[in-house]
Amino acid sequence: MIYDVLVKNGHIVLPTAVIKADLLIKDEKIVGIIENASNTQAKEIVDATDKYVMPGAIDPHVHAGHGEPHRETFTSSSMAAAAGGITTFIDMPLSQPSTLTIDTYKDKIEAVNRDSVMDIALYGGLVDGYFGEIPAIHQAGGQAYKAFMCRCPNFHMTEDGPLLDGMELVADLGGVVTVHAENDTLIYHLKEKFKKQGRNDIEAFLESHPLYAELEAIQRFIFLAGLAPGAGAHIAHMSVPEGAEEVKYARAEGIDISVETCPQYLGLNTDVIFEKGGIAKCDPPVRPQEVVDHLWEYVLDGTIDMIASDHSPHPFEKKVVPLDEFDKANNGATGLQTMIPVMIDEGLVKRDMSLPLYARFTAYNAARRFGLYPEKGALEVGADADFYLLDLKGQWLCKAEELYYVNKHSAFDGRLFNGKVEATYVRGVKVYDGQKIVVDPGHGKFVKMNIG
Repeated sequence: MIYDVLVKNGHIVLPTAVIKADLLIKDEKIVGIIENASNTQAKEIVDATDKYVMPGAIDPHVHAGHGEPHRETFTSSSMAAAAGGITTFIDMPLSQPSTLTIDTYKDKIEAVNRDSVMDIALYGGLVDGYFGEIPAIHQAGGQAYKAFMCRCPNFHMTEDGPLLDGMELVADLGGVVTVHAENDTLIYHLKEKFKKQGRNDIEAFLESHPLYAELEAIQRFIFLAGLAPGAGAHIAHMSVPEGAEEVKYARAEGIDISVETCPQYLGLNTDVIFEKGGIAKCDPPVRPQEVVDHLWEYVLDGTIDMIASDHSPHPFEKKVVPLDEFDKANNGATGLQTMIPVMIDEGLVKRDMSLPLYARFTAYNAARRFGLYPEKGALEVGADADFYLLDLKGQWLCKAEELYYVNKHSAFDGRLFNGKVEATYVRGVKVYDGQKIVVDPGHGKFVKMNIG
């Protein structure tokens, strides 16, 4: 047999081990992992000597800008993802219009298949008044649903009663409910208090989103999850390490709950927001370094399941504001192209994170949670041939003007990262060669979730 691709001489990183082996690819799938394929014929031979063959990263939380091309598009976001070692991401429902109906969901599927260079799954929304749309969206492949426990400028807040109703509906279908967990009353009380004091500065923003406002919402969501035991519960972009303790306790009580954190909470701290201003403004906000270090403990012990970028781009004029008018800067930071570089540098290099744990944290756990495994998430026979080549001895300098985003800004601009993504393959096809994207839009495809 002549294979499509042979990846030889590399170190293949599995969820449980690192092995010296060769990878055989045919018809977009991994068809063999063998010790020595030196006599094997293939149309493309990839020499991975001194490189790690990593499972394609999965980003479970992206705002890809559908319907808002001034912010981002599936083409720009998928290119940025591929250049950063991500081979699949899950797009959130905060589109224009919001993805709350089966018609808007189908419209997004068409856009993915037309415009993306890598594979994309799609969230639905859990919003009161739209619950009747959920069964059809579930059938179409959208089996995870986003809800906000606090107000959001471009999405509906879901209060506790409807949230519990929605979770019970999702439990009947078999799916996952993901929440933005912050206490709305506490946050807006503080915002109004500071506004009356004439405070619109960075400190006022940080102080209006305290750790306890996030922690209380996490506790409340866990309580609701206990009342809807058939629904998978997932906490988005957690920045508070105390939340991880709550998750550990909930799991011990039998609650089906998972949690993600983000590169901004693992690779930045509050110093950067004073340096970068609105470019580094996100919600929840970045935290002090002692909080960052504590959060890392729960990554390294496996409590926090996965990394997610929460990529949320905005035009420069919505991000760059006078520092004494910081309330005018939009919440949301870019992060797709820098997510894996942050994990390589902060995790593998600086904290000696094991490669199998890294593989679970960046790919396997998200694939399992969101119904993408076994096609995605691990380098296994029968899986899609999604992978990237990692040179741990290489380096990558983040230059904002060279990122693939529509709005080329990043809180990591100017940072030199240890480790480098040398190439990215999606279903056996090279989409990024270490310098540029080498496929056209349309190579990517919509992928259904199959949870349960």
